[in-house]
Amino acid sequence: MATRRVASIDVLRGVALLGILVMNIQAFALPHAAYMNPSAYGSLAGLDGLAWSLSRLLFDFKFISLFSTLFGASLVLAGEASNPKRRLAWLMVFGCLHGYLVWFGDVLFAYGVTGLVLLGVGAKRWTVRRQVTLGFALLLVSPLVAALGGVLLDHLPAALVADVHLHYDASTTQAELVAFRSGWLAQLPFRAAISFDQQTTSLVLETGWRAAGCMLLGMAAVRARVFEKDSPIAWWPWAPLALGFGLLVSGAGLWLQWASNFDFRTWLYAQSLHELGSMGVAAGIGLSVLAWAHRSAGSIVVQAVGRLGRVAFSAYLMHSIVGTLVFYGHGLNQFGTWSRTALFVAPFVFWSLQLVMAWWWTNRFRVGPLEALWRGLSRGDFSLGRVTPETTPS
Repeated sequence: MATRRVASIDVLRGVALLGILVMNIQAFALPHAAYMNPSAYGSLAGLDGLAWSLSRLLFDFKFISLFSTLFGASLVLAGEASNPKRRLAWLMVFGCLHGYLVWFGDVLFAYGVTGLVLLGVGAKRWTVRRQVTLGFALLLVSPLVAALGGVLLDHLPAALVADVHLHYDASTTQAELVAFRSGWLAQLPFRAAISFDQQTTSLVLETGWRAAGCMLLGMAAVRARVFEKDSPIAWWPWAPLALGFGLLVSGAGLWLQWASNFDFRTWLYAQSLHELGSMGVAAGIGLSVLAWAHRSAGSIVVQAVGRLGRVAFSAYLMHSIVGTLVFYGHGLNQFGTWSRTALFVAPFVFWSLQLVMAWWWTNRFRVGPLEALWRGLSRGDFSLGRVTPETTPS
């Protein structure tokens, strides 16, 4: 299959990228445990509590799930000419460089590993029914693991519980504040330890299953023409139903966290509900964005978001570079100083800047700088594809 672009996928990818920043900025700006357990660091009073709740309910897991689904779609759309296995191997290299040298919240390594596994078992050639069935089954693994963790917490190996709990309690908060307010080398031990855990324990227990499930659904969506204007899955009634179900289930998990004062065992049950509900919210958002992309294809906003989606790899890494330069000690040294309200508002401001930058770049070049590097390493074509007046993208 030859490489082809689907405009609505670019728009959806752009929206997913923007939504991811709402969560990632919290990981740039605050100690690691505060991402999952807001009581570990910072205020939850008033607007700060509302900001955290909205980000948890509307953004956490939702947009990264869409991003992962679109990555699966790209494995089908890119075709064999893209040298997919070599492409994924290089993505793992980018992920290691990103995770160990810039920011520990990398997803590229997980995408590379998961993609290679799916290609290895021939997932692209499976029937749509099999891709959808197994995709949803894999998405259930992580919520089940979390729920079983709550039930069996007192009987699990102490080392495993300690490792998971390390991501939830405030035991390393003070050391992280010192390290991330210092120079790049002083941050390296924390960044390396969390990155390694993300690439091993977290990948096996959580992110690998979720990424694989989303990617299989993305593959199925391409073959079932879900991204096309004449999609068999219409916005009404599926998007409202998915959103309603997802918000209800995720909201129950959110209530559990607040009601238990962020107790660790209860968090495991709440996380299970949160992940289950996030599937519905992500599906509802995705279908709504696709409907918007088709209905308003000629609007400036849709075109701008689509252009951002075309350079999403470069834009994703730009988030990490700019975010760490703002908050870490080798930059503006703002780590641990911003309120949750400010962290919730800031991404919406940065969105405008990134949309303008993407528009400026795609008026001149067909692919982003890191997209060109990735493609060049995979199949020898490092060209940016300069845009001429006759080929200006619409």
